[in-house]
Amino acid sequence: MTRVFMSHRVKDYDVWRAVYDQDAPARLAAAGMTHVGHFHATGDRNSFFVVWETDADATSARATMAEMLADAELGAVMQAAGVIEPPNYWVS
Repeated sequence: MTRVFMSHRVKDYDVWRAVYDQDAPARLAAAGMTHVGHFHATGDRNSFFVVWETDADATSARATMAEMLADAELGAVMQAAGVIEPPNYWVS
C-alpha cells in the first residue's frame, strides 16, 4: 500500500470540497486512489493536506501523479475548485 500526500491552498474550502468529492470516481479510475483524510492548517481552513492510498508501488504512484497534474482536464477541475497555488505532493 502506497500513500500519496498533497498540499493545497484554495480560495474557499467548501467550494473546493464539493468539486473534490465529485471527482472521486476519476481519481479511483485513473490511479486507484482512495481518500484517507485531509488536515487543515491551524488558523487557515483554506490550506490543507490531502492523503490518499493506492495499491500501486511508489514509483508508479509518482508517475501517475505527475501525469495527472500535467493533464489539462484536471487543471480545469482544479481551477474550477479554486486552487490558487500549484499543489506539492509526496509519495511514501
